[in-house]
Amino acid sequence: MNFDHSHKRARDAGEQAASLHDWDQRYEQLSAGRFDGEVDELRVGPVQVFAERANQTVMQAGRVSADRVAVALVRAASSPGWFSGHRLQGEQLIGVAAQGEFDLVAGADTQILALSVDVPTLRALVAQVDGPDAELPAVPLLLSPSVAACAEYARLLQAALGLAQGADGDNLHPASRRMLALSLCDALLACLRAGGPVGALPASAASRRRIVARARQYMQAHAQEVIAVPDLCQAIGTSRRALQYAFEEVMQISPVTYLRAMRLNQVRSELRQNRAAPVGDVAARWGFWHPSRFASDYKALFGELPSATRGARAVA
Repeated sequence: MNFDHSHKRARDAGEQAASLHDWDQRYEQLSAGRFDGEVDELRVGPVQVFAERANQTVMQAGRVSADRVAVALVRAASSPGWFSGHRLQGEQLIGVAAQGEFDLVAGADTQILALSVDVPTLRALVAQVDGPDAELPAVPLLLSPSVAACAEYARLLQAALGLAQGADGDNLHPASRRMLALSLCDALLACLRAGGPVGALPASAASRRRIVARARQYMQAHAQEVIAVPDLCQAIGTSRRALQYAFEEVMQISPVTYLRAMRLNQVRSELRQNRAAPVGDVAARWGFWHPSRFASDYKALFGELPSATRGARAVA
């Protein structure tokens, strides 16, 4: 059984998103300043455990790989976060399945401690323990286990990562690796069985999430065009006031500020992928026509000039 551990530092939100296996994600940095993030990941057999944090507010969107289920403990810092329309404060367990995309706004210094397992392994374990006709528990967006159960879940995941970081991790006996993987699978199933789903998303929160989702989808599809707020409101069928309120509530920024941040993140991604591309051409392609204003906006968000991004190397 494989036992692979990695610890990666990132100086870019996109770089951090790409550092995780088994996840198809897109990260956008929303708060201003240099990015500093890290991911500690362990993969043992069908199980993945990881701890993630970043010093900036990040919009995470995507999905876990097909045939995988994940339960993550999100520890919000000073500013609240949002997960698929639900407000996150303090500690909260969230569930992620491959059936649909999730969206998570993680405030600066939010800690994410997560466990994902492939579905066939979980189904086989359920059938072995509960009988061949037993079904895999549903995966709700939010779970509400007891404080003690939540703490035990965190302790187990941290212990697994600590073992991987230790000098003896690589020499762990195959039988011990199997027992570790089984313990982690049991922990995930215990969360799904005992946590119970949190109540349905209130209509007002669901409406705000739909507005933000539609606006982001439209912005991404027309990112290289001039987008005015009235045009955006007409395209997604909402009022200017509702659009503003939805973004400020869910994203903690205005729609105009988000549009600029989204485009700047796209420029940054291109500059990192194609270091030979002229900065001015990339910026113009994403709607930044004024070079000095673009450079100022870029430095304000990322804490460095575009030329520094193009010349940078990934953090090991």
